[in-house]
Amino acid sequence: MNSVGVLIPILGILCGLAAIIGSHLLKAQKLKLDMMREQRGSDAANGEVVAELQRLKDRVAVLERLMTDDDRKLAGEIERLRSDDLRR
Repeated sequence: MNSVGVLIPILGILCGLAAIIGSHLLKAQKLKLDMMREQRGSDAANGEVVAELQRLKDRVAVLERLMTDDDRKLAGEIERLRSDDLRR
């Protein structure tokens, strides 16, 4: 009976330690998940920036081509681009 009296406080202390360690592990996992979510969000934002950059590069290329052509080609190209914009 005396050994049971000693085991109860030991079990209480062990349960307390297990709860403390478990809470720290859960916090670490939560931080890791939050970091992964942020990384995915920044990847999506980077993809949008890359797409916008490509779209702007395409527009600059069209403008460069328009500026280097002679006047007759320029007028025809402008009209073609206007009709393309109206279709969208």
